[in-house]
Amino acid sequence: MKMLVSATIMFALLTACSSPSGDSSAPVATQSSTPATTPELAATMPMPEAPEKAATTASASGTIEAVDAAAKTVTIAHGPVEALKWPAMTMTFKAGSVDISGLKVGEQVDFEFTSTGMEGTLTKIRAQ
Repeated sequence: MKMLVSATIMFALLTACSSPSGDSSAPVATQSSTPATTPELAATMPMPEAPEKAATTASASGTIEAVDAAAKTVTIAHGPVEALKWPAMTMTFKAGSVDISGLKVGEQVDFEFTSTGMEGTLTKIRAQ
């Protein structure tokens, strides 16, 4: 009798947890790497934003390679920038509020700048 009750319970559990092949009315559990959302839920969920990189102030010395007054940029071949762990390189800096009208190609300069990622904006520049 005990065995009959156990078998009946097992059968009931198996029947509740599975459905015959082809029965589309039974719920099927699926795993997805993307959470399911409805349009209403998606509208209320904030989109994750990329973390902003904080601006870092640094200084360097280098040689002016180009001055573009119209674009308000200065290209400088500079030495390593230890504060940013940058090697020596040539890069174009935005002039920001710095007056670049008197700068000349080939001129040696000391400069300070703010950097966000690999973009730099001059804050000071002076001939050596």
